[in-house]
Amino acid sequence: MSHYSKVLSCFSIFCFGLLQTSTSLNLRPIIGIITQPTHAHNSVYGEEYIQASYVKYLEMAGARVVAIKGNQSQEYYEDLFKKINGVFFPGGETDIDKGIYATSGKYMYDLAIEANKNSDFFPLWGTCLGFQLMTALSSDGNDHLKRTDSNNLTLPLIFEKDFQTSRLFKDMPADLIEILKTEPVTQNEHNWSLLLKDFYTLPNLSTFYRLLTTNVGRDNVTFVSGFEANQYPFYGIQWHPEKSVVTWDYQVVNHSFNAIRVSQYFANFFVNEARKSNHRFNSIEDEAEAIIENAKRVFVPDFKSPEAFYFNSAINILPCSQRILISIVSITCLVFIIIS
Repeated sequence: MSHYSKVLSCFSIFCFGLLQTSTSLNLRPIIGIITQPTHAHNSVYGEEYIQASYVKYLEMAGARVVAIKGNQSQEYYEDLFKKINGVFFPGGETDIDKGIYATSGKYMYDLAIEANKNSDFFPLWGTCLGFQLMTALSSDGNDHLKRTDSNNLTLPLIFEKDFQTSRLFKDMPADLIEILKTEPVTQNEHNWSLLLKDFYTLPNLSTFYRLLTTNVGRDNVTFVSGFEANQYPFYGIQWHPEKSVVTWDYQVVNHSFNAIRVSQYFANFFVNEARKSNHRFNSIEDEAEAIIENAKRVFVPDFKSPEAFYFNSAINILPCSQRILISIVSITCLVFIIIS
């Protein structure tokens, strides 16, 4: 490394430190999203994926995203956990009791429990399948979901009496609460639910989580649609706030101004929770090599597969410096061929 490069590197680290210590909040929050396995229709793109809608959703609130890949060592999860400021369990279609989604989720859930017990603030969020994963992780890995008729359904929320004393809702403006109470702004896309009656009969869940909202499906069955952990900054909702803002498929998603305002509130809330975490990467360069923009992004215009970032678990993404070097070599070779 040249003298100039060393000076530049030291200066970057110095500036990075100033950015982190200039305020009590971490103004460079980075959130990890766990991957899930691809299916037959999109396996050509990679072995694992993260829907781009979740990335856009968190980025619009001021966070950046890294992928938490499956089939990795325990050391991988422990090292990454120390660098990120929150974990997001996304929706999707995969198992919550086995496979890479469940395994990665358990690693991060256990690490978050231990961190918060030791006064190391670290938030978790689960949306739809992620909400369901949290119910399993909090009940010793057991799946307590039941069939409901609640797919492709927009609903207002049914609030518990004391919901406004919760962390999740205490600062929500009154007009947004009224929108959630009266307008169909929450997009449900699930065929399995945690029934309200089961929540109260499962002590591992009813003591760990505080019930905040419920909903009723087309079959008139009441299911849990929102909770937060009593002792930890863990939050889960059964519906999809991100879809109102960034998803444009053929489902009955509400894209109204009010629905978007509601969605933005929840994104802002979780990212602001992540700002309370002091975890960080060693340098801006390390951040740049880890963020999800390094991955392969695929958009399928017929909406049969969502826009997503794809990964191969056995293949590590090359660092930025190596990719730049490869590009320079490739361009040089191309120029040489043209000249010849």
